[in-house]
Amino acid sequence: MKKFLAISSSLILALSLSVACGDGDNEGTDAGNQEDAATDDAGTQDDAGTQDDAGTQDDAGTQDDAGTQDDAGTQDDAGTQDDAGTEEDAGTEDGGSTVDPEQWVGSSCTCEGEGCEQMTVPQPAGGTIIDCDEVPTDWTGAVLVCMRSYPGGLATATYFANGYCGLMATACEGASFICDSATFGDYVGMTTCPAGTVMVSDSQTIEVMGQSATIDSKMCMLGCEVEGDCRAGENDPVLEEPSQYTCIDKDGVKFCCDPRGLTDGYTAQAF
Repeated sequence: MKKFLAISSSLILALSLSVACGDGDNEGTDAGNQEDAATDDAGTQDDAGTQDDAGTQDDAGTQDDAGTQDDAGTQDDAGTQDDAGTEEDAGTEDGGSTVDPEQWVGSSCTCEGEGCEQMTVPQPAGGTIIDCDEVPTDWTGAVLVCMRSYPGGLATATYFANGYCGLMATACEGASFICDSATFGDYVGMTTCPAGTVMVSDSQTIEVMGQSATIDSKMCMLGCEVEGDCRAGENDPVLEEPSQYTCIDKDGVKFCCDPRGLTDGYTAQAF
């Protein structure tokens, strides 16, 4: 791919309370005990006022039946983060995303400081990359890159109007003059991309100042559904022309890219 080839819980709280209350019967032995003066027929506690029949916590007010947190107010039933507010359900990139799309894979970017260029050729992983803040910097095998346009001359032309945030790894065989600056990341170790992105793999032999090398590249690019997902219509200040960003469909896998930077043999895998 030409564009790659620029010498570049949730906390679950379950609180269950079970309260068991024992029953008690009071019996008298005198002429004024409760059984003689308040018989079973007219008002004993057994018939008219015992806690067993009319007011025990077991029948009418225990926390088990009418107010336990298990039945009416536990976080498990009515307010756990698992059901209503976990990062996995409501704040991930997969659904209910909190990721800033202006700082994510496929967004525009710039480079500042030393290492951004080598002999005017953009270095994708060099310098200090600006405006790719949401792109992970610890992705296995890959490094953060800001791909940029280059008109050609000392290296292959690339087409990334206003920069393009991504994750990338390369492998290179050939002239050390080329490979030393074109190799970064762990090409073999990079096997996945973040959800919602696409791994685009390509290979190309290039020549620079009479020397040649074959560069294999993998890059995580933004997945898409329609052209409007892909910064279509931007102007490229480096190439002084409109960009050709579009939603490319490669065997049913769609991603945002300017097609001028792709070779015929590239592959695309969605994540």
